[in-house]
Amino acid sequence: MRMAHPISNLGWLLLAIFLGPLMGICQPAGGHKSFSLPVNNQTAIRFFYLPANDYLHPALIFRVATPQSGELNTAPIVNHGGRTPYISIDEMRQLVQMLDHSDLLWSETKTVEVPGMVGFKETTGMLQIKIFSLGGTASSNQDPSRLCQTLAPLDAAFKQPRALWEFQLFRVDYGCSVLGFDRKAFPEHAAGIR
Repeated sequence: MRMAHPISNLGWLLLAIFLGPLMGICQPAGGHKSFSLPVNNQTAIRFFYLPANDYLHPALIFRVATPQSGELNTAPIVNHGGRTPYISIDEMRQLVQMLDHSDLLWSETKTVEVPGMVGFKETTGMLQIKIFSLGGTASSNQDPSRLCQTLAPLDAAFKQPRALWEFQLFRVDYGCSVLGFDRKAFPEHAAGIR
C-alpha cells in the first residue's frame, strides 16, 4: 500500500489558500447580487434595450402615482424619456423586491439620478435595468438573449392592467412569447396618449 507524501497534502492546502482569493477575482465584474435602495413615491425603474442596427425603442419607465393623482393605470410618453406606466407604491415595492431577489448583478451608487432621455452612450446592446431612488441609483446590464426569461417573472408585481400590458408589450416587441397577450387591448398606446 502506497502512502501519500505529507508535502503533497501541504501543497494542496497552500494551493487552496492562495487560489481561493483569486477565484473571487474571476467572478463577474461590476456587480453584486442585491442593493439597498429605499422605495418611496420618487422611485422609478427604467427598462431599456436597443438591439444592434435597430430603430430607437423608447425606454419603459415605471413611476409611482397616488390614486388621487389620476395618473394611476396610465402610460403616457413623458418628456421624451420613454413610455411611463404609473403604478402604486405597493407595486413599486414589489417590483423592487423582485429585482433585488433576482439573479441579476447590480452596480449601486449613492449618486441620485433622474430618468431622462436615453443617450447614445447608453446604447450598449444590453438589456439595461436602472432603479432611481432618493438614496442613490442601481443598475444592471443583462445579456439580451435572457431578456424573456429575466423579465417574465416580474409580471407578478403588477396589479394595474395598463402597467402589466405595457411591460408585456415591451417583451413581445423583442420576440418574447406572452400567453394571452392582446396587442389591441389599449389602442390609445399607438397615439402616444394615456
